[in-house]
Amino acid sequence: MSVLQTVVGIDPSGNRLALVAVRTALGGPSLAVQPAVSPLRGERDSAIMEEAEAALSDFVARHGLAGSPARLCVPARHVYIAHVVFPQLKEKDLRQALALELERLFPLPAARLRFAWRAAGNGRGDRKIRLIVAAAASDYLDRWQECVSRAGLVLSGAIPAGWALSSACEVIGHAPAAPGGLTAVLRNAGGLVECTVLSRGEPVFSASRSCDPDAMPAQAAALVEEGLPDTVARPGDGEEVPAEILAPASWREENAFHADGDGIRWKVNEGFEASARKALSRVDEIRDPWEVLGAFGAAAGEATIDLLKPESADGGFPWAEAVAGILGGAALLLAIAWPATVAWKTGAEMRRLDARIASLQPAVAQVQDDLDELRDMEEKVALLRDVGAGRAEPLDILRALTERLPSGTWLTGLRVENRKVEFDGFSPAASDIFPLLTRDGRFRGVEFAAPIIRQGDNQERFQIRAEFVPASQPGPGPGGGR
Repeated sequence: MSVLQTVVGIDPSGNRLALVAVRTALGGPSLAVQPAVSPLRGERDSAIMEEAEAALSDFVARHGLAGSPARLCVPARHVYIAHVVFPQLKEKDLRQALALELERLFPLPAARLRFAWRAAGNGRGDRKIRLIVAAAASDYLDRWQECVSRAGLVLSGAIPAGWALSSACEVIGHAPAAPGGLTAVLRNAGGLVECTVLSRGEPVFSASRSCDPDAMPAQAAALVEEGLPDTVARPGDGEEVPAEILAPASWREENAFHADGDGIRWKVNEGFEASARKALSRVDEIRDPWEVLGAFGAAAGEATIDLLKPESADGGFPWAEAVAGILGGAALLLAIAWPATVAWKTGAEMRRLDARIASLQPAVAQVQDDLDELRDMEEKVALLRDVGAGRAEPLDILRALTERLPSGTWLTGLRVENRKVEFDGFSPAASDIFPLLTRDGRFRGVEFAAPIIRQGDNQERFQIRAEFVPASQPGPGPGGGR
């Protein structure tokens, strides 16, 4: 983050939009204006984006923030997180190796994801590369980039919620209970209960779940337990891992976070909320600091994963931290040496250029939409030509699929090559799809290409591959798939 600039943090988690404007100076980040929280009542994505754009535009116009950079706190339910291990690789090969690995780990192809990574702790004495990878769907980030541009800002970063909360805790002044200890940050993220588990200050688990307000403390405790097995090595007998809970005061009163097990003893931190309230109140007393914690961390954080800059300063390369330190020191020396008037003039010129870039973004987005529409039309024309030439088998495959998929199932992708079919989507009961496809032999070799993943909205994400058998070529009977 540059010296003497204002950055807008945006957190659209759940059914509300939290907005924070953070000014950075030599004394560290501070609030430029009072944070704002606006409800999002729409049921469809398009309606939600329209409400968010209106609230963001009003916030920008009311406080004169046009042309400022903005950073998005990507909600936990839109973020995929994985821990990967590679043998020693050259730096230039790392991104390609990650893209291949993500095809196996995540339900979306790497081409449809924006992903970034950080080096994970390596305390095992071997020479392997251990990384923690975060990813989000490209189309989700693209929609927010357009929304932010139309509101008069420039989207300069997309920070996963876990890393945004970690940055917020660091800026507020929170330190882990003990070196190497665990910290679980729990909050109500717009009607969703959200849990982020930090190990040595680094997010290792981040997830959210929809539930009734009365059930949130219990669901938060369940999420903490769910995040532990894959994130930390359980200690041996008699060894105890120091760990603490950061949660709203109303949740702590219900005594839901005092269960001990497997050598991990949780201790509730009762002073963090007061520190957060003090740091996030500028003029009036803020109603709930947890609502704006993600937006504040996205705007104020420095060393963090950024999905718009996958190879940024702390992307996991050994020389990145040194380069970041050198550049930061140079920027500090320049800020001290320059007269204040030159600094303000430079800032004004930067804001003018940012505003100019922001004004051009809609035109660029329109050109891209036109190109996408042209490609869609070309694909439709090619399909019609195939049908006219008697090559209508893709339509037969699609018809056979739609006749067999259970009610409530949505396809998000379909790929056909030489009768090899691979498709993915959402279903309330993905396991029911297997017998429906194999019952009459029109599909054989049916298998799940990736594990079924339960989403927060009671939907299951699936990815299936199979081979289509034309009507003139009978396949095996029911149960022929595997």
